[in-house]
This record gives sequence, C-alpha cells and structure tokens, in this order.
Amino acid sequence: MSIQSMKKFLALSSIFFSLFVVETEPSKAANQTPYQTVIIASAINFCAAEYGMITDKQSYQYVHNWMKDEHGFEPYQVSNLIKRKSWANDTADYIDAVGGCKKIVDVVKEEIARKPYGLKALTNRKKDYEYFYKVDLD
Repeated sequence: MSIQSMKKFLALSSIFFSLFVVETEPSKAANQTPYQTVIIASAINFCAAEYGMITDKQSYQYVHNWMKDEHGFEPYQVSNLIKRKSWANDTADYIDAVGGCKKIVDVVKEEIARKPYGLKALTNRKKDYEYFYKVDLD
C-alpha cells in the first residue's frame, strides 16, 4: 500500500469512526426526567451568564432546542416546568451539588475548547447547545 492510499484510508476511516461515535453516543438526558434536564440546563445557563459566556437570548434558544431534541418538548412545556415552585431552589441545589458555578463554567469552557474550527467545523454535526449541556459535571 502506497503512502498516498494509506493516508486516504486513514482519513476516510477516521471520518467514518467520528460519525459513528457521534451518532451512537447515548445522551445523558435520555436517562433523566424532563424536569431534571431543565434543572441542569438552568444551572448551566445561570452560571454561564454569570461569567459572560452566554446571553439570555442564547440560553433561551439552547434550552428550548435541547428539550425539543431530547424530550420532544415544545416551548410552552419548558415554560411550565420552569414555573414550578421548586424550580429556583432545585436549580440552586444542583449548582451547589456539582461544586458551584466556577466548576460548571470550567467544565463548559473545556467542552467549548474542543469545538472544531476551520475546515473541521464544516463536518461538525454537534449542535452549539451540546457544548453547553452535554458535559460531565459529576
């Protein structure tokens, strides 16, 4: 096998592998109730906003898109969950449980740093909100 054909093979196999891994990676939100998903997103949004990483408009769009993709929810359903009396306390408790806003922001920053740029960004199938919400805070 020549070096050129070997490079082509490696390039094609790495593209296939990355697409396979992205498509088969299970979502943590699939194992959570919709309310738990909203609590996590709310905590991340609050902390990211506190550190200037996200605007109110972006956080609104991200949480609604994530809830639509993960649970098939419409915006009014997300709003109903956020209107629960326990929502603010549950969000604050979650932030404390995972180590505070600084830890959440550090983890989100690490994930955003993995976001591809340049030509690699053209084949990136990961949605922007996934860099915020599909993080390991445990």
